[in-house]
Amino acid sequence: MPQKAYRDVLLKPRARVAMARGVDLMANVLRVTLGPQARAVVMAPVITTRAPELLTDAGTIARRIIELPDPYENMGAMLIRQMAWQVREKVGNGAATAATIAQALLHGANYQAAAGTNVMMIRRGIEKGLATALEALKAQATPMDDPEKVRALAIAAAGGDREIGSYVAEMLDIIGTDGVLIVEESSTMRTDREYVEGLQWDSGYVSSHFCTDLDRMEAVIENPLVVATDLNLDRAEQLLPLLEMVLTRKQAGDRFGGLVIFANEITGTALGLLAANHERDVLKCIGIKAPGAGDRRVRILEDIAILTGGRLVAEDAGDQMESAGREVIGRARRVWCNRDFFSVVGGAGDQGAIRSRISEIKKLLPTAEGDFERDKMRERIGKLSGGVGVLKVGAPTERERETRKQRGEEAIVAARAAAEEGLVPGGGAAYLACLPALRALAETLGHDEAVGVRVLMRAMEAPTEWIARNAARDHRSILAKLRAAPPGHGYDAIQDRIVDMTEAGILDPHRVSRGALEFAVSAGCMALTTEALILTDKTNPAVNP
Repeated sequence: MPQKAYRDVLLKPRARVAMARGVDLMANVLRVTLGPQARAVVMAPVITTRAPELLTDAGTIARRIIELPDPYENMGAMLIRQMAWQVREKVGNGAATAATIAQALLHGANYQAAAGTNVMMIRRGIEKGLATALEALKAQATPMDDPEKVRALAIAAAGGDREIGSYVAEMLDIIGTDGVLIVEESSTMRTDREYVEGLQWDSGYVSSHFCTDLDRMEAVIENPLVVATDLNLDRAEQLLPLLEMVLTRKQAGDRFGGLVIFANEITGTALGLLAANHERDVLKCIGIKAPGAGDRRVRILEDIAILTGGRLVAEDAGDQMESAGREVIGRARRVWCNRDFFSVVGGAGDQGAIRSRISEIKKLLPTAEGDFERDKMRERIGKLSGGVGVLKVGAPTERERETRKQRGEEAIVAARAAAEEGLVPGGGAAYLACLPALRALAETLGHDEAVGVRVLMRAMEAPTEWIARNAARDHRSILAKLRAAPPGHGYDAIQDRIVDMTEAGILDPHRVSRGALEFAVSAGCMALTTEALILTDKTNPAVNP
């Protein structure tokens, strides 16, 4: 194997200084988005003809920063960038908080290391402090059982936008936290919400011959039988046994409105057979192309079969449509579709089987790779639960619409996180309430480990400090007042006063507070214990620090 060529090596203390500069640069950009008085970050577009991009989400901002000119500083910046995006991926919010804590942790630990304290013992102290802080955080968590708490959380997560926050809280109350909440840009300046009943997917009929309303080009069947398969149906022989079975049921007095078939593809003589039966009014039929792609398509078809009380005719199981029995046929109250969408309302599936399917998807949520897969799995849960809420965000300009849409998405993510693990006092107050437990821990440890705990304590004050700074207030006097205040008190940057954060309705999801702290400590300790930076021959050249 060919050996890697190394162009340059930087050792401490210059390596530590370069790493800290990169961390500072990235964290300084992200922390301006912290708090209710936060600022935005404008990114130059990749395509020069487009307008600059206005961003308020720290995880997205970090993702947009690809590389710094100095390769040594770039290593520190990319460490924070990766951490910020992981926070965004795993807990949905809190990237700015994590970057702020990681930066403060590194600065405090580097100061102590320069004074002669053992770096590895500082790290051990920080890690012990983290375990204690997480226990103290968990003890503060309360269930999200009050609609007013949900509303306050949604408004705070939406950057103080009361309209968006109130709509999100209303939608969660109606749809539930497991339901599907979608944020779309409105074609008008008005922001509104709408609710879609039943299961709806973005796939439509395979032929306009199935339309029952030619003016609207829509197909509707009331009380249909439903069959789902991931097979390609291209021969009439595949469908003849099924159609004979269905017609026999009709002759026996079963009052169903028609037959709906979901399949991977419906073409050739199979499509002709269905269309002929439909047009001659022998049997109302609709052929619908299965939504999604690949493995996700199969999972969606399984969902449809379970929702309607049937069984998927699956290629992987060796099933053939010709030999399908009565058990593959489900029922629904209504199926509607056009060329682009379909909906299934009132599926007749067993409620126990549907709940079991929802639980199965929930268990797989933590293993989903990336936001896209996670959102699609949540979408399936919501559709099985029976409802979809759509928040349509409007604004005078395109950039403002994008910003408000981003706020709506953040409010939904925060509310879902709170539903999973409960709420804690917001605005960094939950971290401040952990400090007495950390202070008690420090008194039981040796000198160097105790230094690490005290470094963590100071870092956990950093989010509150930068909320105050972003509000253009004196952070030193505010922190001094908070150190003397009872646990649960924090700084209300809107009203410029010290308040009980729970009573004031300023709350954060426990999951977000916990995740931000864990990821911040991990990244901060990695940067702290780095004492050499190495450039390979492929690294962009830059002047050494």
